[in-house]
Amino acid sequence: MSVLQKSFHNSQVFYDSVLTHRWYDAIGPNVRKWFLVDNYNAGAATETAVSAGAGTSNIAGLTSSLGGGLLFTCAGNENDGIQTQHNSEMNYFNGPFPFYFGARFMANDVDQVDAFLGCAIADTSIIAGCTDDIGFRTVDETASLTFLIEKNNLETEVAVHTLVDDTYVTVEFVYDGTTVTYYVNDVEVGSVAVTATNFPNDEHLAPALAILTGEATANTMTVQWARWIQILE
Repeated sequence: MSVLQKSFHNSQVFYDSVLTHRWYDAIGPNVRKWFLVDNYNAGAATETAVSAGAGTSNIAGLTSSLGGGLLFTCAGNENDGIQTQHNSEMNYFNGPFPFYFGARFMANDVDQVDAFLGCAIADTSIIAGCTDDIGFRTVDETASLTFLIEKNNLETEVAVHTLVDDTYVTVEFVYDGTTVTYYVNDVEVGSVAVTATNFPNDEHLAPALAILTGEATANTMTVQWARWIQILE
């Protein structure tokens, strides 16, 4: 396994030679990217916490983990939680703008959290009230992970994986201008066209991660890495 590169719109993308859907980085005049963990800058994002119960919902770096990571911790009341969203709605899924999203994450109690990882319209309550988004979601009372598209408050989701407590899963999707293809643990599990019902192709979206606890317990989500990369014309 090695890293190769290819050109889009006078920019260079560095991708995996075996898992060819996976982008590691990009450089050039038309690149827009945000990496969490590697160079997380909270100043570039809006963090929104709900902390009705004991403690304070927060995001903190892992203090003892090879390679690092971020720990999202909910306060101790049901529907307490924390989200981070880039301040710029820099991603758009309608036009010749290749895009990659990937993240590796786990939850401590998979059937007692709501979580979202992907892109969403700017909103302080992505899980509860967002109208337009695309990415991966799980809801409390189930361990099912789904791939979600939502447009104008109407959504379509497809089950893609069964989560396990305290077990990392890698989720990714790639947009090529006409189709989004999504992957779980390095395997392609589905695709959707931009013409599909409820595909969010009329709004600019921002990178986002979010978690709420589904019980009166300070549940957590650990994100080992996350990358959003888009190449403009």
